[in-house]
Amino acid sequence: MKKQFLSLIFLCLCTLGVHGQSEETPLARKVTQYQGPEVTKFSVEGRFGWQMFRTSGVMEDDRTGFRGEFFNLRLDARLYKGLSFSWRQRLNITSERNFWNSTDWMVLNYAPNKDWLISAGKQVVAIGGYEYDRPPIDIYNSNSEYWNHIGCYQFGASVAYNFSKDDRLTFQFSNSPFRTDIGNNNNYGFSLMWNGSHGMWETIWSVNAFQCTGGRWMNYIALGNKFNFIPQRMWLELDYVNRASSHQTFLFEDCSVIAEMSGKPHSTVRMFAKYTYDVNNTGTDADLYVMSGTEMHGVSGGIEYEPFKKHPEVLRLFGSCGYSWGVNTNPNGAMLDGQIRLNIGAKIHLDLLKGLRWAINKEKMTLW
Repeated sequence: MKKQFLSLIFLCLCTLGVHGQSEETPLARKVTQYQGPEVTKFSVEGRFGWQMFRTSGVMEDDRTGFRGEFFNLRLDARLYKGLSFSWRQRLNITSERNFWNSTDWMVLNYAPNKDWLISAGKQVVAIGGYEYDRPPIDIYNSNSEYWNHIGCYQFGASVAYNFSKDDRLTFQFSNSPFRTDIGNNNNYGFSLMWNGSHGMWETIWSVNAFQCTGGRWMNYIALGNKFNFIPQRMWLELDYVNRASSHQTFLFEDCSVIAEMSGKPHSTVRMFAKYTYDVNNTGTDADLYVMSGTEMHGVSGGIEYEPFKKHPEVLRLFGSCGYSWGVNTNPNGAMLDGQIRLNIGAKIHLDLLKGLRWAINKEKMTLW
């Protein structure tokens, strides 16, 4: 029975081939010599633990306790020379309306050469910033109010071009992140993003225009900066996100600032401290995420420990604590005045391809 079960799993994957490799993001696929269709990644990851929310001295019982927060499935495949596919599904999210609401991305990528990449499908909206760029499973209860609401996964198409070995430009046309909030799917967005790496300074910058309420456009300037003071040991991520619509002052009235300092005293340990600031003094209703009249501050800190040095991605233990204060006019706001947040738990990542190859080799299975 054991051999039959393993054979069934293998044959399900064998139509595309089974090959393991290091993780690649949908916008970083390399062109390789064509060897036929093959699965290049098949993995699951999850995060669970204990968390506490206490606001103005009152315990939030519905949000406090042990819980599972993420359970993701990831599948990547090489389909043809230069053509690849990537899919990530959140299995812990169910939707009565649409399967796609729990799909982070499902995208086709075509790389005609090492400098160009054309993508289409559901993908990450090309907005700058390092807090925004980090996978949600790797951010604890210490994120900005802006991050908590932005609809970062949308259908669209993009073209990326490496204009130097250290710089990439991406142009994207997609659904607007505001479409579900305003109940109108016929809203779109344009994004231009620059990824750069120059010595100790790395960047994820973008300019964006998204349709929002009343036929208006919301314009973003998102400047994500990473300063590597000691490579792999100490770095600072500093984001500025400016939001503006028509008939308002463009700069500094509706914006977010995020700063996170990280240090690794040991290769298996990361310690971090973070500050977030969200403000909207525009007096308009264009921004549905950080609403007018909001001015929120947040501070947090935490530690991560990866006990398996040779395979750090397999298990991560973490603990974080955060506090927020100020005024939040969003009735569904995530950050509240006088709120204390604690989060202790573990993240597990399993490479199913590696596990399958190990089982096949151990059992000395044959396919014929």
